[in-house]
Amino acid sequence: MCSLQPVNLALCGRCIGRTLPGCDSGLRRLYNYWDAKRGEREFPARADIDPLDLPALLPNIFLVDVLPADAPDQNGTGQPQFRYRLAGTRVDEIHGQSLTGKMPSDIKTAEIANEVESQYRQVLVDRRPRCDHVVLLARDHSFWHYERLILPLSEDGVSINMLLCAIYLT
Repeated sequence: MCSLQPVNLALCGRCIGRTLPGCDSGLRRLYNYWDAKRGEREFPARADIDPLDLPALLPNIFLVDVLPADAPDQNGTGQPQFRYRLAGTRVDEIHGQSLTGKMPSDIKTAEIANEVESQYRQVLVDRRPRCDHVVLLARDHSFWHYERLILPLSEDGVSINMLLCAIYLT
């Protein structure tokens, strides 16, 4: 069983929109960039995000496509699925594999993949960014201690069709 334990409950999952004293500076910079790009809109579009604006952050950034609920679903749940569009070099190092083109189910353990998918889905439900400070211990005894930021993107201004994310080991 996977144990999900926030390092600091005051900062976990609900810290966006306030000062982020415990977050990695890269996460704070990415959030501020995303916030500036959205302006008065609920979410910016992928086209608003220019990688040339974020060179120092790129190794830790990854983009996740939100696939429609009616896309083929191996679990038959009819819930949105997710596919990694691209991942920075540090993201791939953290996961021990290239994530580009893969699904969360391709992550090392099923329990971590299920937790990640659940957090992505929660961003879709809450319609706001999510920042997690997480300690994970999986059945295979892999240990994950990280901070991750998930920022929704929308091409039409309504439907979240992509997630802009960053991860830093702590």
